Amino acid sequence: MPPRAFAGINDGGPAAFYWGLPPMTRLLLTCFLVTGLGALVGVLPYTHMYLDWHYLLRVPPQVWRLLLNFTFIGSPSFGYLIRLIWLVQYGGQYERAKFAHSAADAATMLLFGMASLLLLDLALPPARIGFHGLSLLYMLVYAWSRANPTAQVSFMGLLPLPGLYLPGVFVAMDLLQGQSVAAPLLGIAAGHLARAISRWGLGAVPIQQVNPVNPSDHAFRAFTGSGRRLAG
Repeated sequence: MPPRAFAGINDGGPAAFYWGLPPMTRLLLTCFLVTGLGALVGVLPYTHMYLDWHYLLRVPPQVWRLLLNFTFIGSPSFGYLIRLIWLVQYGGQYERAKFAHSAADAATMLLFGMASLLLLDLALPPARIGFHGLSLLYMLVYAWSRANPTAQVSFMGLLPLPGLYLPGVFVAMDLLQGQSVAAPLLGIAAGHLARAISRWGLGAVPIQQVNPVNPSDHAFRAFTGSGRRLAG
């Protein structure tokens, strides 16, 4: 299967840009926009979205919190806008390069990251931060940085640095602004775990799913492999 072509922002306006985004990036962007705007106008209170294990043990259990906590990164603000740009720029680039041949592989990585963050939240009380949307975003930024360690990026238009250091610079900026770095660090941990499993080579990569630009840049294949026919 040949890689899918994705539209750029200058290929036909905002609608074409939106529909030209890779599927995983477009889904996350939509979720962040809907929950952020919904919380701002009071239609979707954030109190109904944050993860609290006590609500899952009630009758009936509020199981939607397992999913909705990943869809919220805050209400619209300057920082919120910057994070959406990160998603489109780094998450979109990573998905195009890594998963251009298979949206299923992108979904697998996303679900693996979500499961990892839920397990960390359950096992480590300091990791219980309520919302893991920002962690998921940092996981994608980390994955991009590891896939493009020597790419030159311009931080705030002033400081050129290798892509490998981008997550660390973002974390440092959060620290300087007095913000919690729990979500970024959890996202980096989830990204590192996903990368480690991918590098262990669980599952063969078909020839048509190798990146033609960088043959060593294989798709995430943690849960694939050769099949066997049942009953002969």
